[in-house]
Amino acid sequence: MPTTFEDLDRVIRRKEMDDVLARLGRKYLIFSGKGGVGKTTLSVNLAWTLARAGYRVGLLDVDLHGPDLAGALYLDAQLTADEQGRLIPIQAIPGLWVLTIQHLLTDENQAVMWRGPRKTRAIAQFIGETAWPELDYFLIDSPPGTGDETLTTVHHIKDLAAILVVTGHKLAINDAYKAITCLKRANANILGLVENQASLICPECGQDIEIHDPLNAQTLANKTELKFLARLPYDPKAALMAEKAQKPLVEAYPQSPLSERLRAFALSL
Repeated sequence: MPTTFEDLDRVIRRKEMDDVLARLGRKYLIFSGKGGVGKTTLSVNLAWTLARAGYRVGLLDVDLHGPDLAGALYLDAQLTADEQGRLIPIQAIPGLWVLTIQHLLTDENQAVMWRGPRKTRAIAQFIGETAWPELDYFLIDSPPGTGDETLTTVHHIKDLAAILVVTGHKLAINDAYKAITCLKRANANILGLVENQASLICPECGQDIEIHDPLNAQTLANKTELKFLARLPYDPKAALMAEKAQKPLVEAYPQSPLSERLRAFALSL
């Protein structure tokens, strides 16, 4: 039982967060050991695919220092609040609601210079004090590594399933192993790993060209006893068309082999 006003406030906030979380459907944390492995691109295309398939999807960016969701979605908007002071997520397309700190900044080049307690409080607000609608899926794009943002998210959402994104480069594999170890110690449920940029799709013949040793990511999965969820190539043509169209690649170039594999993975969640 609460014995102080501070304890009572924590109990009330926890209850409010639990009430919100109960409406958010299946919850997935997209994380990585290092940056540059395509984690945000994966998050955006999974969320977009699920929304286009008729599901109601929430996409939360808990990367406070290097948020990229708004840019990846080509979404320029400012967040507002409802009468109860709760943030109202931006609706990117029918069925897809997005929340990122980018939409709270007046200058896209503004740096967020926050430390631990302020970051953890902000993430708690993004999860539990936001007017999220009833959802089928709730995807969370986290920053690379195992800092406050990732651990705070794992702490607050007990039924979270984490998906590790890694490339076959040995440095990325080493950092991924550390991230897996950390999340396991935090009692997180790690669903498995996705090897991204696993090969290059030749623009001329359409065949996969290996970039790294294909055994590197598989060895990591075996060593950590994680399920190997998907192996995704890099498609330069799809990436170029997505930038030109200013849409996620599953929308800009749906016939791409990469788009097909992304859709298959999204609909398997």
